[in-house]
Parts: sequence; C-alpha cells; structure tokens
Amino acid sequence: MMRLLLPPLLLFTSLLLSQSKVDSLLHSLESLGEDSLKVQTYLRLTVEYNRIDHNIALNYVNKAQQLAKKLGLESGLAESIYRKGNVLRNINLYDQAMEHYLSALSIYEKLRNTREIIAVKTEMGRLAQLRSNNEVALEFYLEALSLTSQIGDKNGVARIHNYIGGIYKNQKQYRSALNHYGLALAQVEEINFKPGISACLSNLGSVHLLLEEYAQAISYNERAFEIKKETGDKLGASRVLSNLANVYSKKGQHDKAEKLYRQAQLLAKEVDNRHEVAKTEFGLADNAFHRNDYGQCIARANRIISELPYLYDDKLALETHNLLAKAYGAKGEFEKALENAVLYNRLSDSMYNGKILTVTNELEAKYENEQKRKEIALLAKDIDLQSLKLSKRENERNGIILFSLVLLVLATLLYNQFRIKQKANKKLRELDRLKSNFFANISHEFRTPLTLIKGPIEQLEQNPDETLSIENVKMIRRNTNRVLKMVNQLLDLSKMDEGNLKLEPTEGNVYKCLRAVAASFNSHAAQRNIDYKVQIPQTILWASFDRDKLENIVYNLLGNAFKFSEDGATIVFEVNFGQRGLFIQVSDSGKGIPQESLPFIFDRFYQVDGSNTREKEGTGIGLSLSKDLVELMDGTITVASEVGKGTFFTVLLQLQEIKTGADEALQTVKIEKATVLKTPYLLSKADIREIPRVLLVEDNSDMRHFIHELLIKSYKVEEAIHGVAGLKMAIDNPPDLIITDLMMPKMDGITLCKKLKKDVQTSHVPIIMLTAKAGMENKLEGLETGADDYLTKPFDGEELLVRAKNLIVQRQRLRDLFTNKEVQVDPKKVTVNSVDQIFLEKVLELLEANFSESDFGVPQMQKSLAMSKTQLHRKLKALTSEAPGELLRNFRLKRAAQLLSQKADSVTQIAYKVGFNNLSYFAKCFKELYGVAPSSY
Repeated sequence: MMRLLLPPLLLFTSLLLSQSKVDSLLHSLESLGEDSLKVQTYLRLTVEYNRIDHNIALNYVNKAQQLAKKLGLESGLAESIYRKGNVLRNINLYDQAMEHYLSALSIYEKLRNTREIIAVKTEMGRLAQLRSNNEVALEFYLEALSLTSQIGDKNGVARIHNYIGGIYKNQKQYRSALNHYGLALAQVEEINFKPGISACLSNLGSVHLLLEEYAQAISYNERAFEIKKETGDKLGASRVLSNLANVYSKKGQHDKAEKLYRQAQLLAKEVDNRHEVAKTEFGLADNAFHRNDYGQCIARANRIISELPYLYDDKLALETHNLLAKAYGAKGEFEKALENAVLYNRLSDSMYNGKILTVTNELEAKYENEQKRKEIALLAKDIDLQSLKLSKRENERNGIILFSLVLLVLATLLYNQFRIKQKANKKLRELDRLKSNFFANISHEFRTPLTLIKGPIEQLEQNPDETLSIENVKMIRRNTNRVLKMVNQLLDLSKMDEGNLKLEPTEGNVYKCLRAVAASFNSHAAQRNIDYKVQIPQTILWASFDRDKLENIVYNLLGNAFKFSEDGATIVFEVNFGQRGLFIQVSDSGKGIPQESLPFIFDRFYQVDGSNTREKEGTGIGLSLSKDLVELMDGTITVASEVGKGTFFTVLLQLQEIKTGADEALQTVKIEKATVLKTPYLLSKADIREIPRVLLVEDNSDMRHFIHELLIKSYKVEEAIHGVAGLKMAIDNPPDLIITDLMMPKMDGITLCKKLKKDVQTSHVPIIMLTAKAGMENKLEGLETGADDYLTKPFDGEELLVRAKNLIVQRQRLRDLFTNKEVQVDPKKVTVNSVDQIFLEKVLELLEANFSESDFGVPQMQKSLAMSKTQLHRKLKALTSEAPGELLRNFRLKRAAQLLSQKADSVTQIAYKVGFNNLSYFAKCFKELYGVAPSSY
C-alpha cells in the first residue's frame, strides 16, 4: 500500500505530461493563420486547461467561438459552445452550462452529426444527474445509449453505462449499479481504453463499499489508482484516493483514512474542482465524527453547507445534514440536531420517493418561523446600514476614478506626442542612412560593369588593327545587359513613385513566358553545380498579362536565389494556376534571412547586414521593385526564411484564364508548323569524309542550325525535323550517334528512344537526349528509356562535343574488345543493352554450332538470323567492326588457334575441323591474324 502514499510523484508526473501538451499546442499556435486549424488548436487548449485553470480554459474557448463564427464554421462553432458548456459545468454554473448544451445540440442536429449529438446528450444527462434530477438524466442517457449502440462506439457505450450505474447507486439500488458498471468495464477492456477502465474500477469499488464488501472495494480502487497514476489523471486520482479513504474509515482505520482524505483533497484543490474538494471535506468530517471529534466534524460539515449553493449536489447535502444531525446530537445540542434531521428527511424523501413530505409538527413550524422572522428583521437592518456605507464609499470611489482617468488621459496624450516625434526622427535618420548607402552602392554597381565595357573598347581604340576576341564581346554584352537592367529598375522605381507606371497587358501564354525566364538560369546553375528544379505545367495558360513586369518579378526572385546560394545548393522554381490565381514559388537552400530582418526586406534600399561583400548584396532595390510590381498587378508576395536553411518566396497574381485565346494559340502554332515542315527530314550535302555519322533529330530550326555548326567539323551530320522521320532514317541507315530533342511533334524523344533501343537494327546506337526539362524526375525518365546521355537546355556547346566524342569512343572500345585475338568473348562486355547482348549471343551460338561445316557461310547466317544481307552487315559492323564474312572467318581461326595451342591434332586436320578446305588459304589467313604460320604458333 506504500504506492498509495506517493501523490507528490503523481502530481509531478501529470503536471509534466499536461504541460508538455500545452507547450506543444502553444508553440504550434504561433505559426497558424486565422483558419479552421487554429479553431481546433484553441479547442484542444481548452480541453487541456479545463483540468488545470478554468479561467484560461474559458479564454481559449471564447477565442475559438469568435473565430469559428467569423469564418462561418458551423461545426467549429457548435464544438466551441459544447466545450464552453463543459467548462461552465466544472465551475458549477449549471444553468449556463445547460443553455450552451442546448444551443450546441441544435446546431449538431441541423448538421446531422450523430457522434456529437451523442456527446452533448450525454453531458446533459451528467448535468441533470449532478443536480439530482435523475429522471431527466436517465432519459438523456437512454437516448444517447441507443444512438451509441447503433454506430458501434464501445467506449461511448461504456461511458453511458457508468453514468446510469451512478443513478442506481444514488437510489441505493446497488446490484443494478454493479450490473451497469460491469457492462461498462467489459466494453472498455475489449478496446483496452485505460482511462475508461480506471473509471469503471473506481465505480465498482464505491458500490462494494456501500455493500460493506471491503476487500473487493480496496482491490478495485487500487487497480484504478495504478491506471490514474500511469495516465497522469489528477482529478481521477483524487476520487480514487477518496474512495479508498471511505473504505478504511468504514473499517475503523481512521488514521489511514484521514491521511488519504487529505491527499485526495490536495489533488482536488490542485485542479480547482470545488465539488471534489467538498466531497473530501465530507470524508474528513465523517472520519472526525467516528473519532468522536465532534467539534471538527461540525466545523467541516458547516463549510460544506456554505458551498452547497454552488455545488447543486442534493446527495452531498443529504449526507451532510445527516452527519450534522448525528454530531449535534452527540454534543447534546438537540435543537440543531432536530433542524438538520428535518432537512435530511426532506431531502431523502425528495431523492428516493419523488415527493417532499412534511415531517415537522405545528410547534416545530412555529419555532422555525419565529426564528426566521427574527433573522430576516436583523438582516434587513444590516442591509440598510451597509447600503448607506456602500453609497458613501461608491461616491468617493467614483470621484477618485474620474480624477485618475483624467490624469491618465493627459499623460497618455503627452507620451504619445513624445513617441510620435521620437519615431519620426528615428525614421528620418534611418531613411537618410539608407539613401547614403544606396548611392554608395549604386555607384559601385555601375562602376564595375562600365569598367569591363570601357577596358576592351580602349584596347580596340589603341590597337585598331586587332579585333576583339569572342570572349571580350560576350563580356561586353553581359555587362551592358547588367547596366541596362539596373537603369530599367531605377526608371521603374521612379515611375512607381510618381504613379506613372501602368500595366500594359497583352494576351499570351503565361507558362511559355515563365519557361523562357527560368531557362535563362540553366547555364548558370550548371556552372555552379546547383540543383535547379523548374516545375511549370506542360500546358498552355492563355491570359492577358504584362509580360515585361512579370519577367522582371521572376528575374529578381531567381537572381536573389542564385546570388545567396552556395555552389551545389538547391533552387526550386514552381508555378501553378488555380481558382485564386497564378501561384509562383521560388525557394532555395542558401544562407537564409534572419527573423529580425524579414519585415524589412521589401523596404526601399534595405539590405540585410552580413559577412558578404556589398557587390554580392546589390543595391537593395530588387525586392522592393518586385513587391511594387506585384501590388500593381493586384497580387501579393510573401517570404519565409530560416538562417542556414534557405528562403521561400510566394507570389499570388490575379489572372483570368482565356479559354478561347488558348485554343486559338494552339491552332496558330499548328498552322505555323505546318507551313514550315515541308519535308519530314533534311539531309546534308554529300559528305565523303571517313568520319563518324551523327543523326540530329530536332524540330526547332535555330537549334538544328546551332548544333549542326558545332558538329560539322568532326562528324557527318544528317538532320530530321521530328521523331517519325528520325526513326525512319535511323532504321534505314543506322548512324554512329543520335542526338534528339525530348519534345517534338508527331513523336517525342522518349518514344523515339524506346523504339530505337528495342529494334535490333538500332539498339546499339548511342543516344544523347536534349530537353528543357531540368527536374531530376525528367532526367531519370529520359535515362530509363535507354538514352546514353542527357543534356539540359541551354547547354554548353563544348560539353555536347565532349559527350558525343566519349560515346563514340566508348562504342569503338567495345568493338575492339570483340576483335581481340582471344577466343572467348563475353557479349556482356561488348554490349550496353539487353537487345544487343541477346543478338550477339545468338550469333555466337550459330557460329559455334556450324563453324566446322565448310559449306556454312554468310547466306546461311542471314537465313538463320532472319535478316537481309544489308541489315546483317550493318548490325555486325556496328557491334564488332567486322563484316559477317570476316566474323565467321576469324571465329574459325580463333578456334584453330585454340586447338593448336592444345596440340589437339596436326595443322592439316585442325584446318579441316574448323571448316577450311584450302590449306594454303588457311595458312595465309592465320598468318594475317596472328603474325605467324600455323605450324609455328
């Protein structure tokens, strides 16, 4: 039983568990906007604080009710009213609690929410039971039990059986009470619901106590206490300790009983439950009576009587008056004993017979009336005197309050004037500092590109016979664009300040515009090894928008992301369109922005202080301009950031999709392409150079021209303008390398790649796939189709040349491996895909089975492999660098070398065994391959 004497441990544990939940909820509350999730968080805080501090619980439930009403959330409003009823019931405001339950029930019935209807009716039954209105309580319970059984809620069924058992216990029908408590216990044990199990055990223990079955009562309550301690339920633990104390009191162990009552009362006060405090006080009073300490018994009982108006507990009132009657009788104060006995009889008849019976005679009635008349007269005099004093005090108080208010208003006005002046001065000083920094920074920003432009031009002026290198020309162009961009930003800011910057909307494809802007950063991302992900729907969004301003916004956001991200970081550009408009999101894994700086990053000239140089931080106008442009377009821009983890910008623009415009645009594109695509593929002029052939499959003429100029010095280049033409050209005459775009009319690059890799005639040809899709999933999709390499547009020309060369050299190395003089060749080492491997294995099996037959030749190979002479020649030449006849002859020679090295037979016999009929021809071929005569091998 020592574990029952450790309530401080239980208090500490439960406090930690409860506080942990509260802290978690309060932390999440800070980041929530005004939505349904915040309403639910308020309600969860209400439930937690209902066991800790009822005033705080009321505060949160009121906030939940106001927000739910503001958002028009009927279910949230109903739950708020219901939860408020629970709090009001716990602070004994029973009438107000019932009003809230009825209001919540009305909303839930309208919403047809069965579970919540059950919950509200159950609580209404509990409230009626607390007020000893057992008939009404039982009616509510039976309605709730019927609904709960229908939906199969075992825990709900158990809870209602517990409440019904409580009614029978109050009516002294103990066996019926045990039956209902037993039914409840069976339900919660089936689902292993510990709070419910502990409640049922405690209830069973209380009934066994009334039946004087003390051993069962102690056993049930001890089991219940273990669960209460495990779950951290302070109020429940208080009730269980009180029940145990009752048992020991009945057994005559009054010292142990008093100790348990005091521990139970401490827990009840901790959770501020007046009803439970009063019950433990009754236990202490009853225990004092049995110890013959009648004075303490009467004092404690009278404290309970003073609390009864707030408790509405007729049963507790009944027991208290009965105890007072016995205590006064024991002390010899028979008049007070009689008074309490009468009250006890009245309450007892009311509770158990349903009627109020007159149990006093005429003398008793006259005595009581006289006493009451004297008390009323005395009370009236006291009230009059108190009223006069109160009126005088109120007048004095009102004068003091009025004078204090006047002083407070004057002090507030003076303080506000001082603060406004101080804030204005501080703002002017800050603006002056920002402007000074801006002009210093802008002069630096202009000076650097102007120097890079001026330098090469001066060199050209000093040496007119020389020409500028292409790198210098590119450098001049880059820095000219840089200066132009800054000038345009400054002009836009000036126009914005003067109110002259207007929207100039035109109809167009929004997604196409954004793809073009995003693509301009691809090369920069590749150079710095940045994982740059662009997620734009592959559809058309036709709308009326200001192209220049939209591009300016996106350039600034992406430019900032790249500027403040380290090499190897991740940057994501995502675009979506929905009912609210166009969503643009730019995120990076860069250095992040400190929380104290976030409110100011859209301010003009503002720059976040840090360890980076000014040049890297720029002029401080990019984000300000972006915000102004977004607001000009009736949009919003927000930012979230964490130092060391990165920054997340979100832009929402109000755009209306033009359905007819999109259809017309699609038709226009198709018409334009129809006029351009006159032939399915283009052939270069005859090229007689002995160099590798490259097939270029690309629908964009400018891109074809650019790649053709890159490749033509090192390769023969053939061109096809879509996937269907490219497939036909590749099958008719397989090239050494294929370069294809991913998105093309008629057949895209992925489909083309799949068909080429599955066809035995082209499966050996390496493929480089070009695409504007930069996401990792797109790269994986391209490589999974069998593409040997993958390049994202825009790409570096030198990089394309190097990758093409590597693939052709790699293929040549595989051919060299096959033509090695070693006899054993593994097709897995010679091929790069399963189609080629299967084909080569089939060829080797055919040669192995027929090499010794002198009449077996190329025609027989064609027939066995079901291929034409041309197809077989091209395929074997591509895989092995040997024509079919060479392959057969060298296979026989390699087998002959193997037999000769093993001294299996004479040279003549071995020649015949490997299919040679002419010995001189055999010797000549063997010497050409191995450099020695067969006899000397």
